[in-house]
Order: sequence, then structure tokens, then C-alpha cells
Amino acid sequence: MAKGIIYLMTTAVSGLIKIGRSDDFQKRMRILEANGYYNVVGLKRYFAIELEDYVAKENLLKEIFAKHQVASSELFALDIDMVKQLLLSFDGKVIFPDKTNKEKDFIEITKIRQQGERFSFYKKGLKNGDTIVFIEDDSITAKVAAEREVEYDGQIFKLSPLAYKIFEQKGQLTTSGAYQGARYFKFNGKRLINLPDK
Repeated sequence: MAKGIIYLMTTAVSGLIKIGRSDDFQKRMRILEANGYYNVVGLKRYFAIELEDYVAKENLLKEIFAKHQVASSELFALDIDMVKQLLLSFDGKVIFPDKTNKEKDFIEITKIRQQGERFSFYKKGLKNGDTIVFIEDDSITAKVAAEREVEYDGQIFKLSPLAYKIFEQKGQLTTSGAYQGARYFKFNGKRLINLPDK
């Protein structure tokens, strides 16, 4: 069976991702990040895994997510972490990001997705464009971009993965690495988790 890489990329459009395959990951990333794909720009590498029988596995992903596919492209309106979670369940070697522990990552992303699905900015009365502030550092802010997503540093995140990223950048990750994102951000001085539903 042929071995190759299945990759995931974010795009400039919130909630729109690219699922693809390649024999030469670095070359394919350079092309897509520089030129975009299917009239969509701002593509950024997010996750890549080397798998046996990668063509059949990519086709399986496209079949599973066919209802979310944009025309006949490799673009999908999907939660990227859900696809990453599925790819982590395959037997393969993660090549991006490097230093990834597959089993630990799978458990963490499962926890993060479960926590992230519960929080809604809209239910709390926030709207797109509202600014939230990281609880431990007022200089770190993000803007609400969708019901469960924010824009931070030019990328779209759910709160829990963003909290993970910030703590990782600060070198302060907990041993579990799981964060309930709404606990770590505030709006108008109140923790998001403490805001009443509107």
C-alpha cells in the first residue's frame, strides 16, 4: 500500500477548511499558502499525518463529509478539530505540528471539543466584533468571529484551543493540557463562564 500524507488547512473564511493529500508536504504547503485554493486565500497548515493507503483514507474522509463539501473542491464547512480527531485515530505518524503525541493529542482534543461545544457567545449576548480579554494578561485580546469562535493573531479559534495555544506560548501548560476556554477570558471585566445567558 502506498504511504503518503493527509493534511488539514485553515482558510481566511471562518469554518471553511481544506482536506488534501500529498506526496511532498512541504512543497504542497508552500504552493497553497502562497497562492490559495479554489479562489480561497489565507490557507495555513494546521495538521498533517503520514498514513498507509492514504488515497483510500482521504477518499473515505471526503465520503464521510460529502454533505459539507463545497462543490467538487477539497474545501469543507467543518469543525477542523473534529477532522483532526478522526485522523488521530488512524495508525500513522504525525508530521505537522512536530513533537505531537498522538494519544495525548486525541484525548485533549476530545475534551476540548466537548467543552467548546457547550459555550455560545451569542447566548451570552456577545456579537461578532466584540473584544474578549485573556484573564491573566490584559494585553492578549481576541475578537468574536462566530457563535463559538474568535479571531486571534489572524487565525480563527474556538476558546479552548486558543487558551491551550496561549498557555503553550507562555510555557505554562498544565499536565492535562485541557482547558475550558470560557474560564480564561473575560468580557467587560467578567469571566465569560460567569456571564448570564441573554
